[in-house]
Amino acid sequence: MTSKQKKRIMIGYGIYYVCLILASIYCGIHQMEGLKMAPVAAFTCFLVPLCLKLLKLKSTSVIVWINLIFAFIASILGSMLGAYSLFMFDKFLHFFSGVFLSELSFMVFCYLREKTQFQDKKEKILCLLFVNACNMMIAVFWEFFEYACLIFLNNDAIRHTTSGVHDSMTDMLVACVGGILITVWIFHYFKTGKKNFWIHLNEEFYHLNFNS
Repeated sequence: MTSKQKKRIMIGYGIYYVCLILASIYCGIHQMEGLKMAPVAAFTCFLVPLCLKLLKLKSTSVIVWINLIFAFIASILGSMLGAYSLFMFDKFLHFFSGVFLSELSFMVFCYLREKTQFQDKKEKILCLLFVNACNMMIAVFWEFFEYACLIFLNNDAIRHTTSGVHDSMTDMLVACVGGILITVWIFHYFKTGKKNFWIHLNEEFYHLNFNS
């Protein structure tokens, strides 16, 4: 990342934490339940970059921004300020998480295979299976996390008391749909060579880590 990109990201994190503090003050006055999720919100904005760092991979500025915006919507607006009560808010987030996490899985696969285009049919199938398997594995672990919030923080993120298993199942279903969408774009790229935003993002990530 350039120094200009790093500066913008630092400003973005600064705005995020100002919003987190304001949301914490609001929750402290009006809804103490949301305040319990403040520590989670303080961490989730670093989640994806930290995971990539643990894998010894460098993150592009676009990945950092996507993670930061997603954390703001999910953790501050959703968990702290109660936006999950809005119609389809939860499903929209899980769908987009399926898209983003499938893209990250594609990036990791290309990095491990040391190429971004695949000619062998078996390798293409392996790539598509890897992308969707990783996406659904993370979707399941996220539901485990939400269940843990219910057990340890008494925060009913999975809506256990109102919908039972239905909420968890539909969350994983829309995440799966998001993953399938990325899979279609990847397959189209393998077949035609035509690139879109997600393919360009993968190539940027690949060249950043192999040319550094």
